[in-house]
Amino acid sequence: MYQHPTTPLAFHESGRSHLLFSVTPDIPAADALHSASELLSAVAHALDAAATGITQIDAHHAFVLHHALRAAKATVDSLIPT
Repeated sequence: MYQHPTTPLAFHESGRSHLLFSVTPDIPAADALHSASELLSAVAHALDAAATGITQIDAHHAFVLHHALRAAKATVDSLIPT
């Protein structure tokens, strides 16, 4: 079964609209999805710890979690054929 590789997709711009972070093209789908899954697992773990009162999320942690979610979404989106 053929798996569509990633396509380049920017997900974070710098203050001057320069593309700072993006998905690298031609990564095999299985590898890309594995990485996205790891990011989502880390975010879920952090949010679960916050929801159960084990830890608190400050603005810095929220930014990191938001960035991880954007990276995971961009990875999945880069695998959708256009």
